[in-house]
Amino acid sequence: MTTPLQEIDPLAAGVSGSMLEAAHEAQHAFERLADRLSDYLNDLVHLSKDAAKDSQHALAHSAYKASSSAEHCIHCAPFKSVIIAAGVGAATATMVHWLTRPH
Repeated sequence: MTTPLQEIDPLAAGVSGSMLEAAHEAQHAFERLADRLSDYLNDLVHLSKDAAKDSQHALAHSAYKASSSAEHCIHCAPFKSVIIAAGVGAATATMVHWLTRPH
C-alpha cells in the first residue's frame, strides 16, 4: 500500500521540473527583453545627441542672421539704430529697477 506522501513525490518532482524549465525559458525571454531595451536606449541616446547638434547649428545660424541683420540696419540707418538701442536700454533699466525695488 502506498502512502499519500509517496503518491505526491512523483507529482512534486514533475511540478518542480516544470517550474525549473519555465524559469529557464523566462530567463532567456528576460535576457532578450533586456537586450532590446538596451538597444532602444542606445538609439534614443544617439537620436538625442543628433537633435542637440541640429539645434545647436540652427541656433548658431539664427544668431548669425540676427547679427548680420543688426549690422546691416546699423550701417543703413545709424541714427535710428542709436535711438532704438537707447530706448531698449531705458526700458530694460526701468524693468530691472521695478523688479529689484522693495515692495
